[in-house]
Amino acid sequence: MKRFLFKRIAIPYVIIGSLLLIILELYISGAVKDNFIANLQDSLLKQARLIAGQIPASRADLDDFCRRYKEKTGARVTVIESSGKVLGDSDEPSESMGNHADRPEIRDADINDVGTSIRYSSTLRKNLFYLALAVGDTEKIFLRLSLPLQDIEKALNAIRMRIIFSSLIVLCIAIIISLYQTRKITRSIEDITDYSKDIAAGNFRKRLFTKEKGELGELGRNISAMAEELHERLTESVEERQKIEAILRNMSDGLVLTDTNGRIVLSNTAIRDLFGIQSSIEGKTLTEGLRRADLMEVVEHVSQGREKISREIEIHGTKERYLMTTAAPFSIKGELSGVVFTFHDITRLRKLEEVRKDFVANVSHEIKTPITAIKGFAETLLDGALDDRENARKFLETIKNHSERLNSLVSDLLTLSRIELGDIKLKKTLVNLDELIDAVFATLKEKARDRGLTLSKQIAPDCREIRADRDRLIQILLNLTDNGIKFTEKGGVAIKVKGEKLKVESEGKEPEQQNIINISVEDTGIGIPRKHLARLGERFYRVDRARSRELGGTGLGLAIVKHLVIAHSWDMKIESVEGSGTKVRLISPLT
Repeated sequence: MKRFLFKRIAIPYVIIGSLLLIILELYISGAVKDNFIANLQDSLLKQARLIAGQIPASRADLDDFCRRYKEKTGARVTVIESSGKVLGDSDEPSESMGNHADRPEIRDADINDVGTSIRYSSTLRKNLFYLALAVGDTEKIFLRLSLPLQDIEKALNAIRMRIIFSSLIVLCIAIIISLYQTRKITRSIEDITDYSKDIAAGNFRKRLFTKEKGELGELGRNISAMAEELHERLTESVEERQKIEAILRNMSDGLVLTDTNGRIVLSNTAIRDLFGIQSSIEGKTLTEGLRRADLMEVVEHVSQGREKISREIEIHGTKERYLMTTAAPFSIKGELSGVVFTFHDITRLRKLEEVRKDFVANVSHEIKTPITAIKGFAETLLDGALDDRENARKFLETIKNHSERLNSLVSDLLTLSRIELGDIKLKKTLVNLDELIDAVFATLKEKARDRGLTLSKQIAPDCREIRADRDRLIQILLNLTDNGIKFTEKGGVAIKVKGEKLKVESEGKEPEQQNIINISVEDTGIGIPRKHLARLGERFYRVDRARSRELGGTGLGLAIVKHLVIAHSWDMKIESVEGSGTKVRLISPLT
């Protein structure tokens, strides 16, 4: 017992110290690496801007130009056309290099003028840092510089070893001190434990004398004072019993005490709420009072086995409930006196469990389809189809499409998870809705044109600005407009913005008129049956699963929209008539 107490106090000190060492190492290493990379990015950006001004007007052969500037900067230099074609490279002949349009840094530079990425080079077998700079206004080209990260990794390893060495020394000193203090504390606790055993045995005259100061000394004195008062408190058992009964009756969980025949001796108020009972049930059997004959069987099992039994029961009534019932034997002086039932409402947990199961099943199903397709076509290629160039290309395109679908699914899941965990913080500013909607339409106009659809907007003059996170609002409208395009055969999608007055009711006050902005995304598509409207916004829920998958949907877009709308403290309403289109309304207070 004494050794066990010593271990319980000492071991956590050792574990906590080790964890602090690991956390400190990870934090400092990460900070140093981020600082190195930030400095490297600034340096490469300055060099890129200087080199960009020296790029010849002729784009015929820029390999020599790239090699000259590699000698000056030490970085690999690559010049890439806007289409992704390599015009010049300092390390490889440009004509032998593949298209670079899909490189992350090139895609970022195409949007933001500057793009960076860190990737592993299979040729050099090391991590490289890439920085791309967009050059030119009319004929955009990209200048890319790259450097290996091996120097950063070496410096990081050296710093890590110093941190670990110094931390280990500090940890050893801390452990030695903690062991000494722990032993000193456990001795005092052992004295208090021995004294408490005497008190438990009924020896109230014994006194505790401890040399310990501080909290443990105060604890010893308090226990001595408690022993003096304990005898007086025993005489107040009747009053204490009444207090206990009052507590039991007012517990949030339902409680029932029965005798061995299943007749109710004591119950609390929560039982009436859980079972929907109006009258008193004390003195009745469980069958009569709770209308549950199965609980009589539980009483019989507990009385015979004298073991605790737990089971889940379902209550059907005006409100469906699920209760976790625990039945335990109640004994007085070793003799079975009755059975204590506790009823805990697990309705919400049960529903959450069902949601979790549905989510796991849906994720498994959605991921399995592209993985199965990728695996099947890859095996077909390996079995000989690779030599059939026409079919091999089709198989590879199919593998690429399924991998893009899988990537889209994972990306949407990560976005939804970050929103729910609160990792995405909104930065609300005054956003010009006219410009924002134009940006949304510019992204989707090609898709709409391919389907023969129109995109239109109607913005009331007094509703051209709204307080919102610009990027998240674009994400919301992109998802909604994209959904409208997917499920519209003819006509188009319209975004309408107008001001309205909404009645707001508050307790004890007259309804007030509140000015709001109503942003609606309306399409002329196939519409949604009424029975599906309540479930829209759930993860992976699709009205038409086959059509949604055919169009590349993951079933998460509307769930992301729903969570982003909630994060803005807005309301979202979906109105639809099957065959007549769908309207999604976003309701925000007027700024």
